[in-house]
Amino acid sequence: MFITPMQPLGELSGLKFVHPNSKPALEDSKANTMPFQDIFQTAVKNLRETEIVSNNDAMLLAAGEIDDLHTLGINATKAYLAERLVVELRNRAMEAYSEVMRINV
Repeated sequence: MFITPMQPLGELSGLKFVHPNSKPALEDSKANTMPFQDIFQTAVKNLRETEIVSNNDAMLLAAGEIDDLHTLGINATKAYLAERLVVELRNRAMEAYSEVMRINV
């Protein structure tokens, strides 16, 4: 069976309404922040995982063992987006580093 039935959405009590014009409190913003290193490591790990899945799908396609081509396309797109995210994170880090290096002390 290729079509998975929709599952009911779980409880949403953990979510809270945030007004678009409101500014988060300082302690709230610090509690929800993540160091850049953790974000980058998570993105690289996700990139590796999605590339493995995408490469496995490509091998199955070449062997004629894949039945649902839409999954192949979805997994390839996930791998592409994960790669773009890592590249963009790297670019932003390099821009920030260059900006810091330009500061005259």
